[in-house]
Amino acid sequence: MGTLKAVLVVLVVAALSSCQDKQSLQEYYIDSKENEAFIMVDLPSSLIAPVTQEMTEDQKRVIKSVKKINLLAYSMKDSMFYTTESAKVKEILADDDYEELMKFGKPGQRMRLFIKGQDEAIDEVVVFAQDENKGFVLARVLGDKMNVADMVRFAETMDTSSTKFNTAGFEGVMDVFKNQ
Repeated sequence: MGTLKAVLVVLVVAALSSCQDKQSLQEYYIDSKENEAFIMVDLPSSLIAPVTQEMTEDQKRVIKSVKKINLLAYSMKDSMFYTTESAKVKEILADDDYEELMKFGKPGQRMRLFIKGQDEAIDEVVVFAQDENKGFVLARVLGDKMNVADMVRFAETMDTSSTKFNTAGFEGVMDVFKNQ
């Protein structure tokens, strides 16, 4: 009987540890923060789309539902590193509770949009943009009770013609995709 208990304990410990071996997107961000190959910026929504008098009440509500945006970018320097890191991100997004909302692009360049949470209570929106010649950008939009329609409105709100869009927070990060 003692052997059976020992085997059961080993199986339970093995099962629990194998479940915890998978890296979350948050853990990937934390690990990548220490790596000089990446550019990482955390932006409050007020920095890129500040609430202004010209905004409608609906636009202001949408902006307030977005708390911050985490940007992680890799500028192509090493194709093996790019391939490895891209595969890690794809695996995390496939294994975690992310739902792919849309994808578009062409060979060598693609962008995928993921959400986490229910349609009316989204916790996180993830944009993963890749260019096999230039690198990738991974953006996490974190908020409180966001919904898909709100995310569309947020994108519209960030349109430079409708608000005072502040691009200063993106300087340096968007250079990732400039020709080198």
